[in-house]
Amino acid sequence: MEKSNSKVYFSMFGDHFPIDLVSDLLGLKPTCSYYKGELIPENPNIRRIKTMYRKETIWEIGTNYEETYDINDQINQVINQLNNKEHTIIELCKEFKLQCLFMIVMIINEGETPATYINKQFIKLANMLDAEIHFDIYANPYKSSFED
Repeated sequence: MEKSNSKVYFSMFGDHFPIDLVSDLLGLKPTCSYYKGELIPENPNIRRIKTMYRKETIWEIGTNYEETYDINDQINQVINQLNNKEHTIIELCKEFKLQCLFMIVMIINEGETPATYINKQFIKLANMLDAEIHFDIYANPYKSSFED
């Protein structure tokens, strides 16, 4: 049985902005970044009809997929890295017209759903950064104990 996993990431995205400058000002190396107009690499599992390009520039920091019973384990890993950097993020967003996003991704196997709630510290940070919070949930089928 494969266990349920979650990951969380924070993104700043917009038209064009200097990714290296963002990294330097925040003192953080992004876990993912790319520029608007870059070619999206082919995925061998997906057949494409046309070549695709990035529609925005993005700077992102986050966790890998981890087995967890509480999504706040991953949320706290991300917000701890952003601690005391809120005002720099706000200034970058103003200067480069960026938007902020927190993404919470859950892959649920065998009905093992992690605790899914948002704590006050996270709400306060998301509000301060004017960030949206998105959930991406993949619930894989399982056989319940009530089935024969």
